[in-house]
Amino acid sequence: MIKLKKNIIPTIISLSSILSGFIAIIMASYDEIQFSAMMILLGAFFDGIDGKIARALKASDEMGKEMDSLADLATFGLAPGYLLYQASLYKLGNWGILVSALIPIFAALRLARFNLKPTKNYFEGVPSTWAGISIAILLGFYHQIFNTYFYLFYAIIISLLMVSSFRYYKPNKEFLLLNPRKILVYILILGSFIINYRLFLLVLIFWYNISGIIFFIFRIRPKKIKSYKINY
Repeated sequence: MIKLKKNIIPTIISLSSILSGFIAIIMASYDEIQFSAMMILLGAFFDGIDGKIARALKASDEMGKEMDSLADLATFGLAPGYLLYQASLYKLGNWGILVSALIPIFAALRLARFNLKPTKNYFEGVPSTWAGISIAILLGFYHQIFNTYFYLFYAIIISLLMVSSFRYYKPNKEFLLLNPRKILVYILILGSFIINYRLFLLVLIFWYNISGIIFFIFRIRPKKIKSYKINY
């Protein structure tokens, strides 16, 4: 009987995320924009469970961490960048190529920084995963609403936010702990999604993107300037 290693399952899930990103690129090349966007979102699902399964199986190791980073670069860097170009920015010619390339380039920088300096209670800069997901949602659900210059502007801004020092909310174990206030909030969120999921997703994207800036403005106060006595 063949004995499988514990880390084979999370590794397969990470590889499934890479496969999703690869299929997204292929579909984008055939102008299947919505299908491509859905594959990136499927990759996000795999990305969300691989670490949890690895910890549950006690199979976390350095190879798993490196595999996760490579999967993130493929699925949330290369795939969204190419999708963005194929869906809209191709109209700008060489400038469209350069701006689309910002997504994988800055995603790589963001992932490298996280590997060197991981944070526990917050994200420093917008996660590359979120950047890729937001692009997939915008192109998958709002492709006909926004024009090329909107996507040009969004690509530049989200790339800069990835490597910024703004702190962003990071879900933790307390996120799953329920209390009456949280239950009410979750019901309101679910109700808003059911009533108009397109508007809900749009608000969610822009709210999370600016939340780090808002947190920086209202939580970090400038230091007071000390007064000095001048002797003549």
